[in-house]
Amino acid sequence: MTRANYVSLLALTFLLLLTPVAAQQKEYTIEQFMNTVRISGSSFSADEKSILFHSNKSGIFNVYSVPVTGGGATQMTNSTKESTFAVSYFPTDGRILYTYDRGGNENSHLYLRELDGTERDLTPGEKTKAAFHGWSQDRKSFYFSTNERDARYFDIFEMPIDTLKPALIYKDETGLDFSDI
Repeated sequence: MTRANYVSLLALTFLLLLTPVAAQQKEYTIEQFMNTVRISGSSFSADEKSILFHSNKSGIFNVYSVPVTGGGATQMTNSTKESTFAVSYFPTDGRILYTYDRGGNENSHLYLRELDGTERDLTPGEKTKAAFHGWSQDRKSFYFSTNERDARYFDIFEMPIDTLKPALIYKDETGLDFSDI
């Protein structure tokens, strides 16, 4: 170590010893930490007046919508046992996509919440796992993957929003990881 480096290190050490770091840090109890409300996910509604997100403020993750102008959030899902996560508003109306698994089986499905609040599983199957991959450029369909055909591989589908009938666009038979479309 050169003399200049030694002097710099000594000066930095001296400065750190003089800085009251502990006095600047607030401490929290484990109870306060465990009661932290988490918020994540975001999607604008078609009219850009609301934002979709998920939060555990009810004690378990559920999907909410909040006006962009501020105000209280509206709970969109009311699960008491399955953590439910926001995916996206539909680009043309107030329907939403969200995801959850049943009983912690890690087989997440894509669900549609209709305008009347009813739920529809878009990727049914007891051992099926699905993931959303985005909206098409024209916003008339979305892409998703699922292992319904073969548990080892995730095929890619396109689902038109007018029919909600999935069409296979890529059959994975080698175990590739899908990245983007």
